[in-house]
Amino acid sequence: MNIWATLGIEPTSEVKAIKRAYARRLKECHPEEDPENFQQIRRSYESALEEAKELAERDIRAQLSDSELEQLRSPEPSAARPGDESPITVFLRRCEELYADISRRVDPEEWQALLDDELFWPIEIRERIGDELFGFLLKHSFLPKKVLNLLDGHFEWTMRERRLYEDYDKAEITLFMERFSSFWELRYDSLWTDEPYDYDAFLRFREQAHYALVVNDLDLAEKALKGAALLNNREPDCLRLIALFYMRKNQPDSALQVLEQWLKDEPDEPEARLMRADALLRRENPESALADYRELLELLPGSIHALSGIAACKEALGQLWEAKKAYEDLCARYPEDLDAQIRLLVLNDKLANELTEGDGDALAGARTLAELYLDTGREAECVALLLETEQGQPLSAELNFLLGKALGKLERYTESEERLNRAVNQTESEPLKQSDVLKLRGLIRIALDRFEEARDDLKRVLLFQPSDPEALYRFGESLRMEGRYEEALQLLNHALELSSHWYYHSARGDCFYSLRRYPEALLDYLRVIQYDRGLTEAWFRAGYCFLRIGDYAHAVEYFGEAMGRGFPEAILLLIAEAHFRAGDFKLAAELADRYNRERPNDYYGRIVEGDLYRASDQAAEALERYRSAALLAPTEYLPLRLVAEMLLRLDRAEEAELELAVLAERHPHRGWAHLQRIRLLIEARRWRDAETAIVRYTEQIEPKEQDPLVLFYGGYILFRLEQHEQAIEFLEAACKVGLERESEEYLIRCLAALGRYDQAEALASQALAADAARPMLVEIGQALERHSTRKWKLLRRSREAELPEVEARPVLPEPEGERLPDIHGF
Repeated sequence: MNIWATLGIEPTSEVKAIKRAYARRLKECHPEEDPENFQQIRRSYESALEEAKELAERDIRAQLSDSELEQLRSPEPSAARPGDESPITVFLRRCEELYADISRRVDPEEWQALLDDELFWPIEIRERIGDELFGFLLKHSFLPKKVLNLLDGHFEWTMRERRLYEDYDKAEITLFMERFSSFWELRYDSLWTDEPYDYDAFLRFREQAHYALVVNDLDLAEKALKGAALLNNREPDCLRLIALFYMRKNQPDSALQVLEQWLKDEPDEPEARLMRADALLRRENPESALADYRELLELLPGSIHALSGIAACKEALGQLWEAKKAYEDLCARYPEDLDAQIRLLVLNDKLANELTEGDGDALAGARTLAELYLDTGREAECVALLLETEQGQPLSAELNFLLGKALGKLERYTESEERLNRAVNQTESEPLKQSDVLKLRGLIRIALDRFEEARDDLKRVLLFQPSDPEALYRFGESLRMEGRYEEALQLLNHALELSSHWYYHSARGDCFYSLRRYPEALLDYLRVIQYDRGLTEAWFRAGYCFLRIGDYAHAVEYFGEAMGRGFPEAILLLIAEAHFRAGDFKLAAELADRYNRERPNDYYGRIVEGDLYRASDQAAEALERYRSAALLAPTEYLPLRLVAEMLLRLDRAEEAELELAVLAERHPHRGWAHLQRIRLLIEARRWRDAETAIVRYTEQIEPKEQDPLVLFYGGYILFRLEQHEQAIEFLEAACKVGLERESEEYLIRCLAALGRYDQAEALASQALAADAARPMLVEIGQALERHSTRKWKLLRRSREAELPEVEARPVLPEPEGERLPDIHGF
């Protein structure tokens, strides 16, 4: 056994490293689960300590003189270690000492050193220590998250949270556990000052102020901040919270005073600079704010806050066209920033009104004004402007493009395509400029359901710009709309690698959804909802994905959101299904019943309600709901099919045969009803009716769609009608398509009836060799064997073989086609 490999470290004389390795391995191996491995780790640990001691001694001998070595061999006796305190008491005392020293309290290495002490390792006291420490921390919880995570990794509190409820107050535990998942952590690196103070009181005030500001309780925040500031008014987070409080009170001057103090202590702190810029802008000092936002952008390249602030400053300074460009850049970089999109929309509207009111050169401003009209959703005005401009002179490629775009938004697709055709011809010598026109024409042709032509346009774009995400997206959309989901996914994945627009995710989610790859679809729909919570269809589809992956609680939540946002109330039926699958049949049935009472003419709701009863093995109740659905929709196939299904399950054969006859009459090209009726006619020994039903089945159902079972049914009926030659043809055909077990008995009987005993006996032997556990075939085989060993002669004619009687009601195989889902969804 390699002790060092067992511990997972290289050979060393450092006892501390060995202890840490041992502690780490103990976390991975629980003695009650793997006692043998645990003992091996323990032996390796003890051996490693011995080897470490020898290695250390060799190092010492190499460095010390003989007299020093002699002194080490005979040291003075050391003071005895007190042994009256239990390890638990010692641990808690050391925790209290560590917590009381603020500089040590916030240092993870101090806590790691405490955990590394071998005194606290034995399994029998480790869980007790963890519980005692947890109780201590409920009352003394002001620790950095790094320290809390370190302790939790050792004692695993979050993994056994529910067990802790037995010993501690649930509200206290919940509040404490939030410290592990909180996305924001207040700082612990600048607490100490020249004069010590009550650190826990300060931290309590600071935390109260933080949560008060989160819920916008400014009165509570003011009281808590006063308490914190009296103890330490220079701590950065305290200054941040005070400045935030003043900003909420709309007192930017007071906020600026606090922020200046913060920046004096931490001049490169990005958040302080951002807050000062916001305060300056609020104070109507956009020049100074702009300088701060630009410095922030240098500290944090690409910062959405800095870019947004720069755009707002330029707008405040009256630099409207520069502000427009800044907002456009911001929206392109962060398409989920709805605030920037709204501000850009308002700014565009303002610019459009200014241009409309101006009396400059109308032709020179036509393009700019047309773009502004499009940006502000005024497509009809854009079209009118450009058509009026065209009366003076022909439109350029850019203006034809804008006109085509406006017409497309107005769903005047044919006119839009005609304008884009002109723009394509006008940009024939400029491939890059032509790409935008081709992309738009491809989109218009998709709207016209001319997918191949659309893809031809998009291929030309991708020839010049292979990594154009919009062209890839539209190409994928054209494939998706034709049901070519796998091909579409390849293009949409590529588009999303290049740019993450919400509608790319929506299209890819739709592909996964259609392919029933619900976990992957769900991730895309959640991204869409994250972008815009008002997209009702995404809520519905996310709910459906949750339903299909078995997360019923989230399915109900998301369906409820979709319903609250205006989704059709038929979604109640899916909510009912989610509750049913979660085990609450009563609530599911109540929801389905509520839906049906509110919509008395909707047959589908009764089908779903019937499904709930059918899935609960309440066939009579299910039949009642299906019958009411059939009354509402007498020409629909599904209600009649379900009524027949329930009658068959309830063994009400005569009623079922009548329903199946009606179903076959009204829907002659659906084979299930024909076959089930044939089976019932056979069981009722109505051979001629069954033969007629077989003929009708073969006439109504296309050969490639016919169930092979009809060959066996036909052969059996002909056998019963004693038409043995024809029966043999059907039964031999049935054997060839895999129905040997069902057909062999009757094929043998037909051969024997025609006096072809040798063939019959050979087939019986072959069948019994394949499966000897078939009593009727055994009897038939014995009868044929007796016949072959005797020489029956009467007027030189052999006597017929005496085969056992045919079963009056044999068990016939049922048709397997048209399997029903347990519950019919959307």
